[in-house]
Amino acid sequence: MSFYTSIAPWYDLLFPFDEEQCAFINQALDPGPSGNAGVRAGKNPVARHSFLDVGCGTGTVLSYFTDRFERIVGLDMDTTLLSLAAKKVLPGEGKKVDIIEGDMNLLHTYFPQEEFSLITCLGNTLAHASGPEALVGIFGSIRGLLETDGVFVFQTINYDRILDTLARGLPTIERGEVSLTRLYSLPKQNGMIDFDTILTDAETETEIRNGVELFPARKRQLQEYLAGAGFGDIRFFGDFAGNDWTPESYLCIGVCG
Repeated sequence: MSFYTSIAPWYDLLFPFDEEQCAFINQALDPGPSGNAGVRAGKNPVARHSFLDVGCGTGTVLSYFTDRFERIVGLDMDTTLLSLAAKKVLPGEGKKVDIIEGDMNLLHTYFPQEEFSLITCLGNTLAHASGPEALVGIFGSIRGLLETDGVFVFQTINYDRILDTLARGLPTIERGEVSLTRLYSLPKQNGMIDFDTILTDAETETEIRNGVELFPARKRQLQEYLAGAGFGDIRFFGDFAGNDWTPESYLCIGVCG
């Protein structure tokens, strides 16, 4: 059983709707005359033709934007999460919604003749790439799927902070009787780190342990791979309030065109 399948019943409790995150994406789409702290400030609004969320999970972000695009597509490898997304993301009148089981490494094979106005990859999904070569390929596929004036928004943990401070984990998430402990190993010889989690539900006396290997890409690596994929306009932020990225930021957020 995969990590996400095993925690699916608690997923939306642990990772609820983030209004600030969606407001940030809205600013990237339609920055207005000044934009939000430089999020595509002065740029033209992005067309609202189609939206692809890579690693869509239970469809929380998709559901927020359902009425804002003509076509909505969610892609994830976990069928249990996708089944929850299918119940949450309902097509409006004249809209088309697709929920696809798929691997972000194979994006180019799923949409051979399609482009998207907005592509997102949130929730540290990119860290699940198997290494630099895989991440380069993912960025290349995403660039190829973007409309000429489209925008790509991604979010990972700021691994500069994790690696430079030798942090051994992230703050425990606590939601009432449910908690998620998140632990990191030190970097291994192959450049990867182990990510171990312990989910505890005191009410049901449940404990679920999982482990997965992650690629902790630094900001300079992300910038290099994005530029190599053909992205010419790349901005980095440290949070969804729109503050600039620093080595001490908790998140690494990219807005790319």
